Amino acid sequence: MAHMNVGARIRYFRRLRGLSQEQPALQAGINTAFLGHLERSLKSPTITTLEKIVKALNISLGELFADEPDTPIPARNAAMERLQLLVRDLSAEQLDRLSDIIQSVLAFPQGACPSEHDRLGSGIDLHNNPETPSIPH
Repeated sequence: MAHMNVGARIRYFRRLRGLSQEQPALQAGINTAFLGHLERSLKSPTITTLEKIVKALNISLGELFADEPDTPIPARNAAMERLQLLVRDLSAEQLDRLSDIIQSVLAFPQGACPSEHDRLGSGIDLHNNPETPSIPH
C-alpha cells in the first residue's frame, strides 16, 4: 500500500455520509477544530482517537485503512454525471428522501444490505409505491 493520508480518508468518509465536522467530533468526544486539524494532516490521531472517529463515522478501522478503490477518475466523473442527470428534475422533497435512502444504504456494512424480503417485510411495496419517486431510465 502506498502512503495513506488518514486525515483525507476521515474527511472522505465524513463527507460521504453528509456529515459536518461537528457531528462526528461530538459523537467521538473530540473538539471540532481538532477533527479539522486531523483532516488537514496538521495533527496526528492516537489509535484511541481513531477508534472513536471510525465509530462515529460508522466504519471500521479496516475500511479507514483499506486501499482506495481502483475507480479511475474519468469513470467516477461519468458515474457522477449519470447521477446528476437522474436527479436534476426532482423536487427538493424528493431529493431529501433520496438523500435519506442513500445514507441508509451507506450505513450498512459492505455486503450486508438487507434482502428484498427484509425490505418488503415492513409492508412497503418498493415496486408499486406511489410515494417512491419515479426516476426515468
